[in-house]
Amino acid sequence: MKFLYTAGTARGGTNFRTLMLNGHSNIQMSIDPFIPLFRFYRDSILKHLGKYELLDRVPNRDILDDYYFDSTKLEIMEAVQSFDEDIEFDLSQWGELKQQIADRMSLASMNLIKHLDNLPAPTFKEVFYNLVNLVAIESQGNIVWAGFNDNWTSEFFPLVARLIPDAKFIMHLRDPRSVIHSSEFAEPDPAKHPPIITFARHLRKHYAFATMFQTMPELKNRLLITHYEAFLEDADKELLKITDFLGIEFESIMSDIDRFRKADGSRWPSNKGDYKNSKDTWRHEKYKNLTEVTEFICDPEMRLHGYYPEVYNAEKGLSDSAFDFLINNVKTSLGWNTDFDEIERAVGSELYRKRILQSPRNMSNKEINRLFLFSEVYEKIQHI
Repeated sequence: MKFLYTAGTARGGTNFRTLMLNGHSNIQMSIDPFIPLFRFYRDSILKHLGKYELLDRVPNRDILDDYYFDSTKLEIMEAVQSFDEDIEFDLSQWGELKQQIADRMSLASMNLIKHLDNLPAPTFKEVFYNLVNLVAIESQGNIVWAGFNDNWTSEFFPLVARLIPDAKFIMHLRDPRSVIHSSEFAEPDPAKHPPIITFARHLRKHYAFATMFQTMPELKNRLLITHYEAFLEDADKELLKITDFLGIEFESIMSDIDRFRKADGSRWPSNKGDYKNSKDTWRHEKYKNLTEVTEFICDPEMRLHGYYPEVYNAEKGLSDSAFDFLINNVKTSLGWNTDFDEIERAVGSELYRKRILQSPRNMSNKEINRLFLFSEVYEKIQHI
């Protein structure tokens, strides 16, 4: 079996695409099972490099950061991204890590929990190979590709690519306005709503990495980028691209939403209408401030992937009503957060970034990377 690793963002239509993949007779996929393992991998890399103490200087070490606007965050990102060796998997930490993974799996991959003791190995490379067998352990038939979708973890694609030479990767994108709208209104628990500026900044990071990955030799011919909206228009056409990418035959049953199943075998609680109606709800006038703030944060990286602002005007800047909406949202949101406490730092950093985009000037690579994560992304932005 070969390793198929996909990633997107929360509310990014990733379950929809993962369930379609899982409907193929040669593919076995799991939904969001291993993000605690990737946090552990990040921590292990920083320990190996003698940089573990950097995590004490960021707001929330339990979340993979967006890395913008701060030298410590950027140093963490660059240390992990440049890592290209196999390292020891600290088996003494397995008990705690196993519980964290099991808690995560209980949401959508509960069928794997009882097999978790098949995961540990002396090195991370061996652990990643074990992941493939773990996901496929209860599968029936001729499985060629086995893997998982883990949202927010796409930054680990290059690292896994260096360790697993025949692995392939799919990055799932969705219009950021739809993602933010879904985060605000589809989740009934207000304690789970992150500040819009935080969520949108993580989306922007996702688009920046998607741009950067297309330039990396280790991902050449091994990375496919998909768009949720294209699947809503013609799922079979998009699935054919995936099966060609994986070197397997297309199967029309993949797009049959009625066949979607949870890990326990029960029916997935969505229908065709739910997906079809999820595309353009954000365009309603009453969500104008929400849309403008999302575009303000995600532009221009979103343009690099075909999503163009419709409310935010870069020349005029953020409107007064959208600015007031943003400030109130930062003050009242109760969900996960990777921003610093000072609201003027969180919002002011974005205003400074916009000013730089409007009036380009000579900057050091470090300053460019604090604002755009990668100089290559900044160069592409300048072209548009």
